[in-house]
Amino acid sequence: MRWTSALLALLFASPATAEQGRLRDRLTPEVMAVVYPGADRLGMEEGSPPAIAVFKGEKVVAYVFSTLDIIAATGYSTTPFDVIAGVDLGGRITGAKVVFHQESMIVHDRVRQRQLDTLLAREAGRPLRGGTNALPPDYVDGATISARAMRAAVLTTAGLVLRARVVRVARTAEPAATAATPVTAVTVPTLDLESFSIKPWNDLVGEGAVVRRRVTSGEVARALANAGAAGARLDWPLGAADDLYIEFLTALATPPAIGGNLLGLLKFEDYKRELPSGAQAIYVASNGPYDFLGTRYFRESEGNRFDRLRVVQDGKTFSFVQRDYAYATPIEAQQLAGLFALRANSGFDPVKPWRLDILINSAGTPPQTVAFGLDYKIPAAYLVVPPPPPPRAPPPQSEPQVQPQLEPETELLPPVATWVEAWSDARRQVAMLAVLLSVLTLIFMFQSTLARSRVAHRLVRTGFLLVVLVWLGWTAGVQLSIVNVINYLRAPFNHVEIGFYLAEPLMIIIAGYTLVSVVLIGRGVFCGWLCPFGALQELLGQLSRALRVPQWNPPVALERRLRMGKYIAAAAVLMLVMTQIDAAGASSEVEPFKTAITARFTRAWPYVFYAGGLLAIGLFSERAYCRFLCPLGGVLALLDRLHLLNLLERRPECGSPCHLCEHACPVRAIEPTGKIVTSECFQCLDCQVEYYDETRCPPLARAARLRADGKPVRIGVTHA
Repeated sequence: MRWTSALLALLFASPATAEQGRLRDRLTPEVMAVVYPGADRLGMEEGSPPAIAVFKGEKVVAYVFSTLDIIAATGYSTTPFDVIAGVDLGGRITGAKVVFHQESMIVHDRVRQRQLDTLLAREAGRPLRGGTNALPPDYVDGATISARAMRAAVLTTAGLVLRARVVRVARTAEPAATAATPVTAVTVPTLDLESFSIKPWNDLVGEGAVVRRRVTSGEVARALANAGAAGARLDWPLGAADDLYIEFLTALATPPAIGGNLLGLLKFEDYKRELPSGAQAIYVASNGPYDFLGTRYFRESEGNRFDRLRVVQDGKTFSFVQRDYAYATPIEAQQLAGLFALRANSGFDPVKPWRLDILINSAGTPPQTVAFGLDYKIPAAYLVVPPPPPPRAPPPQSEPQVQPQLEPETELLPPVATWVEAWSDARRQVAMLAVLLSVLTLIFMFQSTLARSRVAHRLVRTGFLLVVLVWLGWTAGVQLSIVNVINYLRAPFNHVEIGFYLAEPLMIIIAGYTLVSVVLIGRGVFCGWLCPFGALQELLGQLSRALRVPQWNPPVALERRLRMGKYIAAAAVLMLVMTQIDAAGASSEVEPFKTAITARFTRAWPYVFYAGGLLAIGLFSERAYCRFLCPLGGVLALLDRLHLLNLLERRPECGSPCHLCEHACPVRAIEPTGKIVTSECFQCLDCQVEYYDETRCPPLARAARLRADGKPVRIGVTHA
């Protein structure tokens, strides 16, 4: 998938400032009417990060910016979206409008698009920190993660834009500055902690922001020989002389222009919030059989220390322990990457040169260590330097240059991580889902008891399906889909970290429960009990049979061919989307879930017609879509082959001579031999109701007669 990531980087890595006026070209009257209505005029696109000043008279009152140009954030799709927004000098959003996105749950849906537009427009007046939201992200039905990501991108980008302008004003230190303008003159070179622009990986390496070194097995052998430890036993054995032993790289990740490009700006902001005040962050990554982590950092008896790396500056050595380390997603061809924190009182000066040493340790007595160093000096482009002395006379200017006056109460702290906010907002729903899943777990734990009562089974199953449809599907908007599978599969290839998975609490809980249950029991736990669209089909099927609508099942040979449809659909959707042939995910519309469940039939008529047609077919053939076409069902049916437990009980008489359960199965998942095909089974327990019915199950009825005659009875039991 590396070529896919490279294509996305090529398309979206270059900032909009590379072509003067690109952002201004996107500022149509319709966009400006939302972002900042009533502006007198706009300035030029300038600065780092790039933004356009908004003027009222001769006074700068706000800045307009693009999230795509500055941080290229992504939502549920791996394609970055573009939200144009404004921020005033008091640190409040003036308005926001999305002008481009490929969010799969919104891109083909006019209703959700209007909801998203409304949510972003209502951000007007919201402070960057500490304010309440005009509308919650779940206002956009079924697309909460996309809405939350766009809102977070607006807040993060606005903070970058405004902080850079605060620093710019502070650096001027001109007499014209007023008490309302925070002025702190820079007297010595310091790190630029405000500026940010997107830079490709090769640019970071080319300008020295990232440095790397390659070490071969031959170099290690020569270093050991020079240290008098030739032939020493190492943590990892040497290969041929020219074989790679370790390739490692490092960078000072504290400046956002470096750390934000290595981690992604939103992830960098999340990491920075956890970093102790005044601490510096060192980025380290490696490739090859030897790595920088070692084996001692997770051992308390070893002091949780990293024994394979150190930082050296001015003769002082800085070492690290486990609490200093944070995992980072590798990029390029790296196998491992991490961040190491140097605390404010450590004595480390980020402006001065330093060296990262990778230590190769022998296991002999006495142990020998050889170091391979990598020198680093922060490039001048990432420093703020003292301003030159003011000229004797100001140069002539074509128009008055008015410095913006920042309001003293402006809050520029980064917003709370989106996944933390998502879990906080969803506390009540998470509790309700926990209760629902606990009930489902108890149903399967005591399914043999439940199946002994036909009435109880029918009441419990119908009631549970109603809750799944009405609350989980139509109210909470939680419908696991092939879109989720695609995004979970693509995430590791697009450097997506754990926050991506956690940003949708109910969905990740359902996905986790489904994965565990399909490995333990089979696909039927989700498909038969937790799928809102499946619940809708089954409830309509119950109504259909109650109205005596004729039912049809295809012949066995035809049914086996029709079952292949879901596997073909799954393969087609996964191939088209994963290879970027269908980057927008239009092929996932083979699922009617978005229309029937999350949008509640409020989409355009072709989608409603398609979903309604599938439901209509289900009135005549039980769960026809689930059995023959569902791509998610195809994926789960494949995983079903891994299941460990068979909870559905059978007897030797099942299939020969008895076919009662076979005829009772509504989805034809029981073969004439009596074997249950679990990959086609929805765990509805109808067969178990027949299995325990002493008035209908022939072996049980015969046993009852024998007991009545006082004769011994023995009934065999097997499993599906």
